[in-house]
Amino acid sequence: MITLTPDEKAIHRVLLARARAADPAKPLEACLTYKALGLVTDPEGRSTGMSRPPFRAMFPALGHVSAYEVEHGRPMLSALVVSENSHAPGPGFAGLARRLRYRVDDDAAFWQEELERTVRFWSAQDPVLVLDAVVDRLLCELQVVRDSLRRLGQPS
Repeated sequence: MITLTPDEKAIHRVLLARARAADPAKPLEACLTYKALGLVTDPEGRSTGMSRPPFRAMFPALGHVSAYEVEHGRPMLSALVVSENSHAPGPGFAGLARRLRYRVDDDAAFWQEELERTVRFWSAQDPVLVLDAVVDRLLCELQVVRDSLRRLGQPS
């Protein structure tokens, strides 16, 4: 099980609030830049890798937040964070998605879909959806265990 650090919890709170307040018809409006996120989560600049370019501490923290969300059956919250210049996430977003076992054929299309999915999921503010996501994730893990046990029990 993934546990978030205090900095990651701060990032999670900011992204969750944005996703909850977002309009599903306008998911791009929920996005914020790496710089804006850094300034909100570390306004005093204590962690220069979090609040100032090149954001070296922020990138692994964002990845950890998204891995935490996926572990709980929810979309990748880091889909909300984009580059100031490109208005899209960095290449690490698609790479993380692949490591989390998402199928990513087109980086930009995957990000757009995940952004929309994130905003739809959280803006619904439906506690049943949140619980269902966790239960669905647990059921998938249970099925993996069952399949493994069946394979172990079959004669060679």
